Amino acid sequence: MSDWTPRRMTGAAGLLLAGGGVAGLALGGGVPALGLFGLGTIVSQLLLLDTRPVKTPVVMLHSVAGFREDRPGTFSVWCPPPHFESYLKYLRWRGYTTITLDHLYRHLREGASLPDKPIVLTFDDGYLDNWVYAAPLLEKYGFTGTVFVPTDFIQPGDQPRPTLKDVWVGRLSEKELEVYGYLNRAEIEALSSSGVLDIQSHGRTHTWVPISSEIIDFHRPGLSMRQLRWMWWNRYPERKPFWFHQIRHEDIPWGLPVYRSDLRLAAPEVPEDPELARRLVEYVRAEGGEAFFDRAEWKKELDSLVEAYGSEDPTPPGAPGDAAFRTQLVDELRGSREILEGLTAKPVRFMCWPNGGTCPEAFGLLEECGYLAATLPSRMKQPRNFRGTNPSRIGRVSATSFFRESRRILPWTLSFGMKIERNRGNLYMELPIKAIWFYRRFIRPAKKAPPGSEG
Repeated sequence: MSDWTPRRMTGAAGLLLAGGGVAGLALGGGVPALGLFGLGTIVSQLLLLDTRPVKTPVVMLHSVAGFREDRPGTFSVWCPPPHFESYLKYLRWRGYTTITLDHLYRHLREGASLPDKPIVLTFDDGYLDNWVYAAPLLEKYGFTGTVFVPTDFIQPGDQPRPTLKDVWVGRLSEKELEVYGYLNRAEIEALSSSGVLDIQSHGRTHTWVPISSEIIDFHRPGLSMRQLRWMWWNRYPERKPFWFHQIRHEDIPWGLPVYRSDLRLAAPEVPEDPELARRLVEYVRAEGGEAFFDRAEWKKELDSLVEAYGSEDPTPPGAPGDAAFRTQLVDELRGSREILEGLTAKPVRFMCWPNGGTCPEAFGLLEECGYLAATLPSRMKQPRNFRGTNPSRIGRVSATSFFRESRRILPWTLSFGMKIERNRGNLYMELPIKAIWFYRRFIRPAKKAPPGSEG
């Protein structure tokens, strides 16, 4: 860091000069003040343009799909295809080169050479639109990426489905494309073989599990999708690849207890009590089923049943021991890796925690389960991925737009560009980013749900 001190000191002096120029302009200093501001702005780049050592932004994306009429209400649109294509145009204009996670790891660990402006594009969850839209657009602009696939959600299928390429050559119209769902086995194999999208692990189940005997709700009409989703997934694991179209409140018995939960890779699963569940469900069924929840005191009735049951058996099931939790983690980590390697015939060496759910025990099992590195959850401080940072911990920058309540392409692309440049080391970007945050936080807070927050 001492080698940087003169540079940083000179840059700080430039900031003072620029500040003096601004003050001079405010006081009517005219051309001399403007010159001082210009000189200070140039010199301050020694502080605010910090691109050495080379930093590699690793971008977090999800779905690349549009707002079509046939979109299931449970499907979250993260980035419409025209917006994603605009991102790629920006990267090409700015001279970025995509690299693989393996290339990045070898640079961080061994000093492997990098292009001047490296970047990694990653897609979480293994959505079908990564095949239909993302891969053709990446290929069109000469980029590559990585898809983190949760193996429980892989759809069956021995034939890849049509893509945007088929639309370009006139085989079918865009509205005829199947878009909303998950990758099937054939598409994963094709993506891996093409080299456009590398396949890495997102665990097996991508679900939440009960972590205590504390009941926080009961299954009822209006139960939040967050709770219904994991209860449905855990009850119907074979239907998970199709849940966007199939999930219904009626599939879960009314009155079933909703336990305090957490992500499966973050905490030990506590077994549910089948006898308590049976009593609650039978009581609700006998009292009118769905109509029971029209009663003003329905919750008090169910709470009383739970209390009475607890007095019969005051020792609720406890958390499993360390060995059981370890087995739970290994099933997610090694199990998903082996499934994906069986599909692609290529090494799977990188892990992305589903919804950021992880714990020290899971991190500690990465190497034993065959991984070189894992991404860091967004709640953790994200390293900027340069030589000298921990190669087994990958920091990412979210592509979610600062202007996500809008569907206009230009604001999304500006947001994307600012995030990428700041992550690469252009600290000038802190100024507009902080201004946008201030505006959205205090002046005009977003009042409607942004695209991508549905479900």
